[in-house]
Amino acid sequence: MRIGLFTDSYNPYVSGVSTSLFMLAEGLRKLGHEVFVITTTSKGAKEYDKNYPYIIRFKGIPIPKKGLKMFRYIPFTRRHLKKISQLNLDVIHVHTEFSMGGLALRFKKQNNLPLVYTVHTMYEEYLHFVSKILAKINPKWMLTGVKKLMRKYISKAEVTIVPSRKIKELMHSYQIEGDYQIVPTGIDLTKFQQKMYKKEDVNKLRNSLGIKDDEFVCLFVGRISIEKNIEVLLKGFKKLNCENTKLLIVGSGPHLKNLKELTKKLEIGNKVIFTGLVPWDEIGPYYQIGDVFLNASKSETQGLTYIEALAAGLPLIVKYDKVLETVVEDQVNGLFFYKAEQLPKLIQKISQNKKLALQMAKDAVESVEKYSQENYALNALNVYKKAIEIAQKQDLNSN
Repeated sequence: MRIGLFTDSYNPYVSGVSTSLFMLAEGLRKLGHEVFVITTTSKGAKEYDKNYPYIIRFKGIPIPKKGLKMFRYIPFTRRHLKKISQLNLDVIHVHTEFSMGGLALRFKKQNNLPLVYTVHTMYEEYLHFVSKILAKINPKWMLTGVKKLMRKYISKAEVTIVPSRKIKELMHSYQIEGDYQIVPTGIDLTKFQQKMYKKEDVNKLRNSLGIKDDEFVCLFVGRISIEKNIEVLLKGFKKLNCENTKLLIVGSGPHLKNLKELTKKLEIGNKVIFTGLVPWDEIGPYYQIGDVFLNASKSETQGLTYIEALAAGLPLIVKYDKVLETVVEDQVNGLFFYKAEQLPKLIQKISQNKKLALQMAKDAVESVEKYSQENYALNALNVYKKAIEIAQKQDLNSN
């Protein structure tokens, strides 16, 4: 099968969507299918693409917004249709609602190809990126626009993939009808497993970050943006009564400066380490430094970094969210907190009980086998076959 993945976000830019698509593309290729990632140019892409000849990029105009500078607006997308036609695609898989998504819809209309669409983002948590003022003054008006945008893609897709039941229910709450299939995103689990890294290399990285051997490390990995609620982690850490504990925040983003200022204000600068941007290919060893993974986000559609942490054997201490019910088994591979003031006590619970920490680490590794890259690719492939069957029936009925 020849598959076209359309996205506005792809490696080397680091994001959950980029990671998800890379896992899917590589997983499908391992199963013997031809995959083409159709995306935009980005910083560092020319060097990155040398190892991935199946990536096709179109030049675009950077969006002049602080939180959106990594994205590109592609004008006159119609002119790219001829190049994509030469790929002889069997199915289109759309992972974006913007320039590349619009190109995919045009291509579907022109060639009458089956289209699969994946809902990756809870946009109601990201309205501030478009306009902070409007997000505060009239969020309902902005949300109406989001619903209209989502409906546009879901109505054109033969099948719509959602990564969790929460997102499926959200689409139903928007009153958007569609053929929904729940397909959890998969990852290359081996990349995060402890056995893949030498202890001396991990210790070297640990020492380079100024972390002592006897210190307990709370780890956050992800995009540093306002919807991730990292302030909750910092404020909780301030109330923690553990001397030999560090908070390691791995990642970059538009909210980084604000968090550094908050760290100074809370007077915990000696306990918090910001690494800045770490390329996804180099992220594995950082999980090996952690003893527990923290997150307070309410904007996840599934939580890829949660799964990465579990694969590395890290128990999770995370803010409860319905989307995480299939990822986190409370008191087994992690602990939920419902209020910010519960966080310090839960960190102490794991850091001061080695027997509990070891058991939860073991359970963490065992809990993520279902999120393997192979399962992800196989599940997506089944959706493609269903989309093709639906499209063929529609053609027969129309003739």
